[in-house]
This record gives sequence, structure tokens and C-alpha cells, in this order.
Amino acid sequence: MKNILIIINKNINILKGSVGIISTNVNSYKTKSGKTVTVREASVQDAERMLIAASKALVEAPYMLSTVEDIEKVTLEDMKGLLEFYSQNPNYVKFVAEVENKLVGAIDFRNGDKEKIAHQGSFAMTVLPEYRNNGIGKALVESLITWARNNDQIEKICLEVMEENYGAINLYKSMNFVEEGRKMKAVKIENGYQDLILMALFV
Repeated sequence: MKNILIIINKNINILKGSVGIISTNVNSYKTKSGKTVTVREASVQDAERMLIAASKALVEAPYMLSTVEDIEKVTLEDMKGLLEFYSQNPNYVKFVAEVENKLVGAIDFRNGDKEKIAHQGSFAMTVLPEYRNNGIGKALVESLITWARNNDQIEKICLEVMEENYGAINLYKSMNFVEEGRKMKAVKIENGYQDLILMALFV
């Protein structure tokens, strides 16, 4: 049984393969196990839960650039300030994924800070270890794509992924992201280096 994404934009135009009617910034996703995942735009009230979830998500995350130590340096007030800043910028967005009111994943996008590159932006994503390979990442990226297609400024979504993160690479390719290049030995890890693959999707 395939996972089913339920997404509708604010103009009530149903995306290909979608069913149901929900608001632009609240998307529903049902996994093959029958659990409903809600993806919505993050708010300042999510700050503490987002910090806790990020710390847990980075414990078993060899392909993430950030570490638990990085997150531990971020205070609650820092996170609240960041979320407030995002809420005031129409070209920045953070989405969170929830299962039974538990925050299980997040995605963060911001566009370029100069006029000539403002049409594009990059994202980073985290999912709790016990919820990986269950469609949470796809639901978060789908929500981001829907948001970008409803944003007059954003034309291109970019990302960087480690070369051996095969699951993520396959996911992005299945969603029509294409490889644009590589940063050779861009990440230094304990037993060597990883290239960063640059991928993008025009929306």
C-alpha cells in the first residue's frame, strides 16, 4: 500500500496525486501503517519542542552537518527569536511534522539575501531516528514545494547532501531534484571525507 500525500493549495487546486481539502500551510500525510502525519508552519510556541526534537534527531545522524553540540549552544530565546524572524520574512519558512501531537521532524528554508539570488534558496531537514524511512521527509519536502509554488519570489529550491546518503539522494531524485554539481571533500568525518552533492528543483 503506497503512502498518500494529501495537499491542497490556497486556491483549492488539487495537486497531482492528491486527495482531500486542507489549508495551504497545514498538510496531512498518511503512512502505510495508517498513522496521520500533520505538516504545518512552525510558530514561536514550537521553540522548545523544536530544540528537544533537533537534539534527538542529531544523535544518530551521520549525514547531518549539524551536531548535538551545535544545538546545545542554541538557547530557547535564540530559537524563539529565529522563529519570530522567519515569521516576518515571506521568503523564509520552517515546517514541522507531527504524529499524535509529537514533533517528529522539521524543515527549514531561506532564500538568498541578495537581489540577484533572491529567487532561489536552500533547505535543511531533520527527522527523529525512529520515524525515518516512513515518509516523513517526503511529506516535509512536499509541503515546502507547495509553499514555494505559492510564493511569487521563489523559483528554485536547492540542497546539499552527502554523497553516501543514498536514501536521501533517492528521495530527492524521485521528487525531480537534479544534481547540479559537487563540492569535493566538503565534509570531514572521522574516517575520511564526503563530497557534498548539489541538487535543485525549479518550481
